[in-house]
Amino acid sequence: MFEPPVTESEARSEGFELEDYETEIVELWPDNTQVYELFRRVGTRWRQPPMGGVPIGLQWEAIYPLMDRLGLEDEAWNDLHESLMSLESFALEVMREFAPKSE
Repeated sequence: MFEPPVTESEARSEGFELEDYETEIVELWPDNTQVYELFRRVGTRWRQPPMGGVPIGLQWEAIYPLMDRLGLEDEAWNDLHESLMSLESFALEVMREFAPKSE
């Protein structure tokens, strides 16, 4: 994914410093391209709790058809599923970490 760099004036207009936008470049190994692309596609398929807050997981019933359309053999499908579950778990940890805390 590419986003144009934030300018100093844009950062200041939002109340930040330019350093707040610095990120590391992360290289994606070819073996992880498929799960990365699928994870990007399922970004709107998170199960939300009834009263709002941090998502509780992916809506797998909406993801399985997307996975099936890839036409993978059983072992490859299972590997993709395991990888996607790992990404889901890590994403939930990060969302919980950055969620507003009740006082």
